[in-house]
Amino acid sequence: MKIKFVDEYLGVLAENKNTGKMKYPEEVELGFKKRIAQIKQANGTQDLRAIKSLHFEKLKEKRYLGKYSIRINKAFRLIFLITKEERLEVMEIEEINNHYG
Repeated sequence: MKIKFVDEYLGVLAENKNTGKMKYPEEVELGFKKRIAQIKQANGTQDLRAIKSLHFEKLKEKRYLGKYSIRINKAFRLIFLITKEERLEVMEIEEINNHYG
C-alpha cells in the first residue's frame, strides 16, 4: 500500500521531521504516527479492516462522500481517499478530524 499526503503538515509529521508549532494535541500526533506505521505495514485496505480497533469505515456525510476514516483515538480520526495506481492501492491522507468537535 502506498501513502500520499494531501496535507503537507501531515506528510512532514509522518516523516518525523520538525513541524515547528504543533497543530494538534501531542497525543493525537503520536497516535497519528502509530497509525501511519500500521498503514505502512499493511498490504492493502483488507489488512486495515481486519484491525477492529481502527474502526475502518466509509464515511456517509455529504462533504466526505467517497472517503474513509480510521480512528486515531476516541475523538480524532484520519480521513483519506483510496485510489489505485496499476495494481497498488494508494491511501491519500487528507486530514485529521475531531469527530466530536
